[in-house]
Amino acid sequence: MYDKVLVVDDNNNNLRLLTDILEDEDFEVFTSNSGMPVVDMARNLKPDVVLLDIMMPEMDGFEVCKALKEDNDLRDIPVIMVTAKADSKDLKNALEIGAVDYIKKPIDEVEVIARVQSVLRQKHAKEDLKNKASRDGLTGLFNHALLLELFEKEIKNQERNQWGISFVMLDIDFFKKINDTYGHTSGDAVLKELSEIIAASTRSGDFPGRYGGEEFGIILPHISKEDTFLFCERLRKIIEKHDFLIDFAAIKVSVSIGFYHKTPEDYINSEDMVKCADEALYRAKQSGRNRVEGNPVKELEQ
Repeated sequence: MYDKVLVVDDNNNNLRLLTDILEDEDFEVFTSNSGMPVVDMARNLKPDVVLLDIMMPEMDGFEVCKALKEDNDLRDIPVIMVTAKADSKDLKNALEIGAVDYIKKPIDEVEVIARVQSVLRQKHAKEDLKNKASRDGLTGLFNHALLLELFEKEIKNQERNQWGISFVMLDIDFFKKINDTYGHTSGDAVLKELSEIIAASTRSGDFPGRYGGEEFGIILPHISKEDTFLFCERLRKIIEKHDFLIDFAAIKVSVSIGFYHKTPEDYINSEDMVKCADEALYRAKQSGRNRVEGNPVKELEQ
């Protein structure tokens, strides 16, 4: 996958020159000749780096950079200022606002490539570290802390875009018996294999994580209550039919699943949604295990 670069400059000649330089190095380049649409473009395109001219009408590079850094979803995108201004105060201002580097005009091809590649190396290194810190060591899924952090962000997206969202809690039935019978190493193997099934069963925009112990949480954005139930039931059946291999022997495992679905009209925060999903999981356990329970009927009718 090619790194994406968003180039912003009110001079079309500069846009063409930078585009040619970057495309020759196999970057995927997007352009704007105004600072006004940049925040929306960044939100839609999710560029790996932004090259931003300082001197622009309507909204200059300082204002655009500040707007990007004030947006929680965009603040980590590195911004490189492109400027003909050699004033050290302007460069200091750009760096204080959040720019990571600058390129001086007239544009030099070698400098552009060197600075962009340097910034991207740093970005990818930080992402690798963050990814390792945010993943559960055993399963490779999101860890508890990041799962809840992502859920809060997705709730805000849901409220802004007016779509449904669900939180799913999944727990392995009689997991203690697996540990007691086959040992904790075998129990870990079951957790890893189950995690692979969960990851393979979710959509690209979903967020599966290990909630703790033998419990898993799944964030399902942009989904209806009915589709949430169908997803959970399909996942439950896949797990029920799967042969989990332990010491060259196959064992069967079942799971209980609880979920809570939020419509755009519901006033409930992420913390309470998790509690409701956990209560639904408890009802699934109390009702015989190996089943799916969702929002209480009373709440679904409101």
